[in-house]
This record gives sequence, C-alpha cells and structure tokens, in this order.
Amino acid sequence: MTAPTFHYSRIVDLSRPLVPSEEQHPWVRYEAQIDSIVSDPETAPASGRWYVVTQIGMSGHAGTHVEAPLHAVENGAAVGELPVEQFFGEAAILDLSNVPWSMPVERLRLEEAAAQAGGIQAGDIVFIYFGWDRRAATEGGGPPYPTPDALEWLVDPGIKLLGIDSPGLEVPGSRELINHHILFDRGIPLIESLAHLEDLRENRVYVFAQPLPVLGTDAIPLRVLAFEGNVS
Repeated sequence: MTAPTFHYSRIVDLSRPLVPSEEQHPWVRYEAQIDSIVSDPETAPASGRWYVVTQIGMSGHAGTHVEAPLHAVENGAAVGELPVEQFFGEAAILDLSNVPWSMPVERLRLEEAAAQAGGIQAGDIVFIYFGWDRRAATEGGGPPYPTPDALEWLVDPGIKLLGIDSPGLEVPGSRELINHHILFDRGIPLIESLAHLEDLRENRVYVFAQPLPVLGTDAIPLRVLAFEGNVS
C-alpha cells in the first residue's frame, strides 16, 4: 500500500473524550479502574514508585465510535475485518445544521449541501454536520435524518465511510433499519457522535480515523482527526 503524502496547516480533533460515569446508559458506558501492582514484591519497581495497570470496561458505542456491518447485518463484517484504507482519505463536510430539527432531510437538500462542499466523489469520506451539540439541549427530540432516497443518492458515487455528529441517522420508528442497511449492505461503516465539526474552516479535509483492530465486535470508539490546508 502506498502511503499518501499531504501538507496541512491545521488539525482539528473530531473525537469526544471518554469520561467514566456511573450514570451512563449501558449501551454507551465507559468504566476505568486503576489497579496498583506496587504491592506485589515480585513486580514492584524500586523505591515503591507508581506502577499501575488500568482495567477498562466499555460499550463499543461509547463516545465517538464506528459501527461495522455486523451492527445490523447477521454475519456482517466486524470492526477488525474492515480494510484500514476505509478510514483515511479526503472527506467532504456537508453542513445540514440549519435543517429543521427532528425532520427528514430530503434528497434535494442533501444535493445542495454536497454541491457546497465541492461534490461527492468515488472513494470519499463524508461527514454530516447537524449541529447536535448546539441544538439538542434546546430543541429536544432526535436530530434530522436523511430519507432513504437521499441516503441512497449520497452513497451511490461509492463513498467509503460516513460520519455524523449525532447519535444516529435511522428513520424514526423504522423496524427495518433501512438507513443502516443502505450503508452496511454496501460495506460502508458509520461513525456516530463526531464532535467539533463546527470548528472546521474548510468543506474538504483529510481525515485519519483508525479504530483498534478488534475482532468480534460491531462497534468500537476511535480517534478522528481532520487535517486542513493544501491537502493533496
């Protein structure tokens, strides 16, 4: 694999920090326990210095995370089975922060946002900015969501990864999980709960978003970095 080369002037971290809390829902929980091993004379460092091991328990859907096809497709690919090249490359940033809250995003509105970002090309990563952090606390309910027709149009050019700043993009009340299947049946992973998309100054950036190579899981938190400025 040939490594890409690019120049950049700015990095924006699009990830949410994971903070332990007893009040978290089981689906998004993150727990950390620090165990000291200084008390074990066989492994303690000299002079009783600090020496610990952290035990971590968490949901694969904690914080900013990626969902693999296994999330909604029986026998679909787990996170660790996805090609690494799906998680880095040029990304188009679609600004949908002014669409009505909790309402469907029709194809025409998605086309307009894509045009403002310079269009969607084969092999692109696409991030959608709904303004979740700014709007959720005051507007209530769920975020906007693409209609299946709009999402079909978005993935049709051959995008390789989709990300959103909200906790989901499914059609409310849909037991068929139609939007998930539009992505996962094509092998397109979904990143949920991105952060700081409003800090981006450009509508095309270079993204690096590698998850851990974990097998047997439908989702895992990941670090998402956007590089701006003269990307090539």
